[in-house]
Amino acid sequence: MILAAVAALSLTGCGAASFKAEGTMTLGIDGVTQYAPGGGDCDGTGGYDDITPGAQVVIKAGGSTVGKGSLGEGKYDDGWCQFSFSISDVKGGSDFYSVEVANRGTIEYTEDELKKGVKLSLGS
Repeated sequence: MILAAVAALSLTGCGAASFKAEGTMTLGIDGVTQYAPGGGDCDGTGGYDDITPGAQVVIKAGGSTVGKGSLGEGKYDDGWCQFSFSISDVKGGSDFYSVEVANRGTIEYTEDELKKGVKLSLGS
C-alpha cells in the first residue's frame, strides 16, 4: 500500500517541463510615436495604438492557454519601435504554439523557436 502511494505521488510530477518564451514585437515608422528625439521610449499610434507597453501576449497550444505575459517598454531606433516580452513557465511538450499580441492574430512557432526568441512585426 505504501509503494502504491509513493508511485502515485511520483507520477503527479511527470509531464513536459515548462520553459521561458522570449521575443520582440517591432512596429514600422508609420505606426510609431517617439517620445524622445534621438531614441528613447516609443508607442504604437493610429491603427497600431493597441501595441503599447503592457499589451497582452498570449501563448496557446492545442487551443488552450499555456502562457501569458505583456510587452515591455517600447524602444525607438531609426524609425522602428521595438517591444520585448519574456514569459516564464510556459507549459512544454507541444509540437506547435500560437503567439498572439493584443488580439492581432496568431503566428505559430515551435518550442525551440520560442526559447531562442521570436521576432514579430507590424507596419513598414
